[in-house]
Amino acid sequence: MKQTLLLFFLLGVLISPNTFAQQRTINGVISSAADHLPLPGVSIQIKGLDGVTVTSKDGSFKIPVKNGKFLIVSYIGYQTQEVEIGNSSVLNINLEEADNNLNELQIVGSRNANRTKLNSPVPVDIIDLKSLQEYAPQSSVTQLLQYVSPSFHSSVSGGGDAASATSTVQLKGLGVDQVLVLVNGKRRHKSSNISWGGLGNGATGYDLNSIPVGAIERIEILRDGAAAQYGSDAIAGVINIVLKNNTDQLTISTIESVRRRGDGLTTRTNANFGVKLGQKGYLNVTGEYATQAVSLPVGKSSDGIYIGPAYGGGANTRGFDQIYTKEIDDAILAARGIDRHFFDQRGSTNKAIDGLISFNAGIPLKDGFEIYSFGGISHRNSQFTAVYRLPGWTERNNTFVYPDGFLPAMDNIITDQSFAVGVKGKVKEWNVDISNVFGRNAFDNVITNSLNASLGQKTPRTFNAGSYNASQNSGSIDFTRKFSQVLKGLNVAFGGQYRVETYQIKAGEESSYSKADLSTIYDVQYTTGGIPYFNNIGSTPLNGLSPGSQIHAGFRPGNAVDVKRSISAGYADLELNVTNQWLVSGAFRVENYSDFGSVSTFKAATRYSFAKWLAIRGGYNTGFRAPDLAQFYYTETSTTFQNGVAIDQVTANNVNPATKALGIPSLQPERSKGYSAGITSQPIQNIELTLDAYQIDIKDRVGNTGRFSATDVNLPADVRALFVQTGTVQAKFFYNSFSTRTKGIEFTGSYKFLLPDGSSAAFLAGGNFQQTRLTKVNTPKGLEAYRYIIFDESEEARVTSGIPAMKITLQGTYNYKKFNFLLRTVYFGKVTSVSQLNANFPKPAYYYQDFSPVWITDFSAGYRITSELQATIGVNNLFNVLGDYSIPAPGSNITRTQSPSASQTGTTTGIQPFIRLSATFK
Repeated sequence: MKQTLLLFFLLGVLISPNTFAQQRTINGVISSAADHLPLPGVSIQIKGLDGVTVTSKDGSFKIPVKNGKFLIVSYIGYQTQEVEIGNSSVLNINLEEADNNLNELQIVGSRNANRTKLNSPVPVDIIDLKSLQEYAPQSSVTQLLQYVSPSFHSSVSGGGDAASATSTVQLKGLGVDQVLVLVNGKRRHKSSNISWGGLGNGATGYDLNSIPVGAIERIEILRDGAAAQYGSDAIAGVINIVLKNNTDQLTISTIESVRRRGDGLTTRTNANFGVKLGQKGYLNVTGEYATQAVSLPVGKSSDGIYIGPAYGGGANTRGFDQIYTKEIDDAILAARGIDRHFFDQRGSTNKAIDGLISFNAGIPLKDGFEIYSFGGISHRNSQFTAVYRLPGWTERNNTFVYPDGFLPAMDNIITDQSFAVGVKGKVKEWNVDISNVFGRNAFDNVITNSLNASLGQKTPRTFNAGSYNASQNSGSIDFTRKFSQVLKGLNVAFGGQYRVETYQIKAGEESSYSKADLSTIYDVQYTTGGIPYFNNIGSTPLNGLSPGSQIHAGFRPGNAVDVKRSISAGYADLELNVTNQWLVSGAFRVENYSDFGSVSTFKAATRYSFAKWLAIRGGYNTGFRAPDLAQFYYTETSTTFQNGVAIDQVTANNVNPATKALGIPSLQPERSKGYSAGITSQPIQNIELTLDAYQIDIKDRVGNTGRFSATDVNLPADVRALFVQTGTVQAKFFYNSFSTRTKGIEFTGSYKFLLPDGSSAAFLAGGNFQQTRLTKVNTPKGLEAYRYIIFDESEEARVTSGIPAMKITLQGTYNYKKFNFLLRTVYFGKVTSVSQLNANFPKPAYYYQDFSPVWITDFSAGYRITSELQATIGVNNLFNVLGDYSIPAPGSNITRTQSPSASQTGTTTGIQPFIRLSATFK
């Protein structure tokens, strides 16, 4: 941290001492050029600064100016003007009516087109991705947001398997499925993948990295519950991605970064181009190509190296002993011509290749109407490798096939498609928007360099493990109108939506899931006449060899599903300016789901401005999240490691006979109540400050149970049959198992200023301090003895302390002529990791480890080579902060040297230099 503070000091030295130059005030009136009537509510901004002044009822304004040279004047329905200030102290400006409203600005969380982030009754962040793409070391959408938004968190690799192919996101430490994502204000579809471990255990989330970075103009983050406005998932807030719509401009950007050891090479290149459609329309297209190389564990070259038994001695059950010694193992390694690095695992990133394309278009029609469309397609191949299967793992390896063991790999081939089309315009003073949005996400799973041990030498080495996909089609109609004569203005919005969601699992090839050593069990029964006969009473495994493809068993025909549901919704949304200082708003929504009935929610919020330098705001909302179809119908078989020992487990879906036999009820919606209160301040023109407190109570959250063990003789027959059929020894289930309360405080601040020498500087700060605690565990009737398995300690730790409870971001930028500099540091608070050591009844044993807080510092320096071309170099994690080393559980079978975790940052890259080139041609 000392090094970071020194760098901030040096950045301050670069800034001219003339920062506090003499200030003057510009006065004037903004009028309509057509009828010369004054325009109230016009936004006036000094170019290069964030602070906004709004004209009063008579169109007059007053704005302090220090070193600014231009005013940006904008108003809905009128053409934006850039006006030179010069030496005048009075500026009267006439605005021309806009040809169309294709570029109309609307902030998420409000359906009032004149709303801004500071006069919103709830907290909203607006993040300009253009500047981040010029300065920041990060390349993907999720990692860019990870380092600038204190409420946002994302993990690069998830919990392994297919989860490592996506970077799901969350707000305020809540679930990845408790935040809603919009694109251009329209609901986006989710990933079809269920995540395991990490942020989203047993949940489906939104994969923002399927949208090209180069296509995004800005990202709006509504840090408040909004289910009454936008529907399911919006418990923690809403992320709205606004796509570019500029024309007659080509922008190209490319970034390349690498880790200290020369591994983990990352590249991302995009090109964005806009053309006019006719005289007033636009078509903006973006293409993007990205690659990710394999990464090694961070730290020293010896970190993470395999040191346990490899060729014998019960390699996955115990360490070296008196019979099988390390000397014997080393002699075998030497004879094979390999060393222990041969068994290394990969680090925190997959090998990946991404290709993405998107578009955003609008064409004005007659009578003020316009047709618009946006969408895209991405095709990505992400390869995950698991724990090395050692040659001595006799139940998982066949040494005739892999004499030295094998590193199994899973290729997730992800295809994501989206298409939206709509028409909007004005009908008798009402703004009408009719749209339809379709999205589909599909995962194909191919297992390579693997085997099905139960098939012996007949096993394939490559398997088609099946696939799954999810789609969403939403048709909406929305009406908005502002009644200026009602008090100081009433904005009315209402509308309806009809949505259809689908989910499908396709079975893999038989060898990917089969257990070849199952034998039928018979007993002898007798007819009433005393004649004996054989009766089939089930099956049993003969040799204990692991079934299915190693790393991930394929989907069985019994796992295959093809389901859908429909959702109809209606809402009303009101915003009333009681006075010029006092705003009140409210929303109500009702949704009906074809699979579990109706849900209603509402929201109320208010804001009162005492002066420009101080306003208070607050809100209350009820919310819900409908369980995803995947949570109802997904079943999988996978391998987990407990105390260093590989354990096969099955996740049974909510409609499985074993789930019903166990007494676990059908999934129901999660319900929430949210409270927020805060202040906003703009003490001077170029300073903005916000401080908000919040509390979110969520009832009946959907999660995964702990692991039920095959050794438990009290489990129902259907559950025991599930173990035999899948060749597993532990099982877990989806269930509304727990309730939580999350409390927190968020703050944001920005200070931007222009200097007499033409340079500019900006300082940004933000923080989120939150705490989540468990308030209830829902134990099904008859399963009281399984309380600590229904909701186990590892799941509680994941929910309450798995991500930093404290996150602080500090950033400074400085621009002078052709040079620009960025210095940023982010504080990630401590996290707690919990690993399960066994599945003992009634309470399994766990091992806890706390990981200390870390400061991650980035620095970059850019130079504009020509007016079109800029080059930037810099470093992510400048001081190579690695975080605490993982400590094995006492008495565990230690098979690898310790390595850094850094789990709180979402990735473990260590120091990572980068170079970025960007070009803009008009």
